[in-house]
Amino acid sequence: MVTRDFLPSPDASIPFPQRMIDTLGRLQAQTHDIVPSNTYVYDLVEQRTLCASRSIATMLGYTAEDIHAMGQTGLADLIHPDDLGRVADHYQRFTTLHYGDVIQIEYRMRRADGSWCWLRSQETTLVQAIDGFPLQILGILQDMTQMTLATTQRSPKRRRVIKAVSNLATRRQQRRLHHVSQPQAAS
Repeated sequence: MVTRDFLPSPDASIPFPQRMIDTLGRLQAQTHDIVPSNTYVYDLVEQRTLCASRSIATMLGYTAEDIHAMGQTGLADLIHPDDLGRVADHYQRFTTLHYGDVIQIEYRMRRADGSWCWLRSQETTLVQAIDGFPLQILGILQDMTQMTLATTQRSPKRRRVIKAVSNLATRRQQRRLHHVSQPQAAS
């Protein structure tokens, strides 16, 4: 069942991926104070972000000039060295991702101030080729730093409660991704 919130805007001047990002952005606003996040559409063929509710560079405190100065590798150079292999493996999983599957990874990136933050990325296929190969990915990137720090600095009982709340938020985000990525039935 498609709820009214997920129906595309009748304004044809706004491309569908951007309308989807806008809709998800409204949904994100409900949980942004708990877990700051960014919704995006990434094109696997063109290897670029098509649209996003917020720039990852902005999330990390970088300006557009900072990112431009980093060159072609840009944000990839900001991934923690211990997490590079896992992140590379995660992106390889896109080639075998089936429509409706949601994959996720947690990793660290360096902020502009030099500190490390924990990010959780969850993605699902948005557009696929006739042969099933994913062409575009719909994703949510969440800054989990505060939740991760809170988990490691609390008693075991509090860590379990915080982890349960985090898992609940993750399951809700996954259901939203899955729901939005499903083809809509004609009216």
